[in-house]
Amino acid sequence: MNGEKWENTMINVVAMCKAVDMIPNLQVQVTFRCTQNEKPYIVMAYDSKTEKFSKVKQMFGGLRPNGTTPEGLCFEAIMKSFIPINNDMDSYFLNLSDGQPYFGGRGFYYSGDDAERHTAKMVKMIESMGIKTLSYFIGEKYDYGSYMERSFKTMYGKGAKFVDVTNVNQITKTMNQLFLQK
Repeated sequence: MNGEKWENTMINVVAMCKAVDMIPNLQVQVTFRCTQNEKPYIVMAYDSKTEKFSKVKQMFGGLRPNGTTPEGLCFEAIMKSFIPINNDMDSYFLNLSDGQPYFGGRGFYYSGDDAERHTAKMVKMIESMGIKTLSYFIGEKYDYGSYMERSFKTMYGKGAKFVDVTNVNQITKTMNQLFLQK
């Protein structure tokens, strides 16, 4: 993700972090998945439970996208840090993406049907923890109805949503609807 997609998405992520900062008993963790030097990695960028919103203001403007997105591999790596639901709390996994899982390195290729199935398996494991998943495909109008859209639905099932890059605010509206159901 880069350019207008990245900028609009980051505006929305920062706004969501600010909203969570102002609402008692609501927490957010923000991670970024990417690759560098033939290695996938995850940036644990913000955790409202342990960090102040000032970190978002100070650091998020300097973040830039990098490499490819090994979706399912990274989900599998961070799943242990997810907070499952309990009697006092609901838990949501919110994913923003502009494409399909891909990662290639020396002797390793993670893409296509295998990567989609693996990502779908990881999403099912997340959901088996009682965590509701919402995944937003940040795309251009020409992306809809395409192979990428079908692939995205395969990976994220009923939690797959499609958002026009020029109107990323749709994410906030969807999240507000979920919180108002409480």
